[in-house]
Amino acid sequence: QNHLGGSLDPHAAFLLERGLKTLALRVRQQNANALALGRALAAHPAVHAVHYPGLDPARYVPASVRDAFAGYGGVLSFEVDAARAEHLTGALELALHAPSLGGPETLVTRPALTSHLGLSAAARAEIGIHDGLVRVACGIEAAEDIIADFSRALG
Repeated sequence: QNHLGGSLDPHAAFLLERGLKTLALRVRQQNANALALGRALAAHPAVHAVHYPGLDPARYVPASVRDAFAGYGGVLSFEVDAARAEHLTGALELALHAPSLGGPETLVTRPALTSHLGLSAAARAEIGIHDGLVRVACGIEAAEDIIADFSRALG
């Protein structure tokens, strides 16, 4: 290990190789799902803002990047009032409440209660992390199922 670095065990290497074979398909679906969910959330009356570069790429993404990539990623965030955000995470049925990224399932978290919990409310607000901010890492489920789950949970 000192000369060659760490190495994977055979089963982990097998899983990694198997996962890489479908990576492009999964990323494509996650990109499409994030765009579809972002559009649906932007039209929902309870949602104050949606943060996703695919909704307004000319404003947020340099032309050189727009031309180089086929999508804008599978992660988005949106803002609702704090009470609705609290209700949302418990009301979702398809999306899972988990502070993670990149799984095949749609994952939801509230940064104010997870990744930025150690900051004061004032410090969080200064960097745009409000109590009603919800982060979504879209999975590979059918976009219409994800949208229906969020629409129902937002009530």
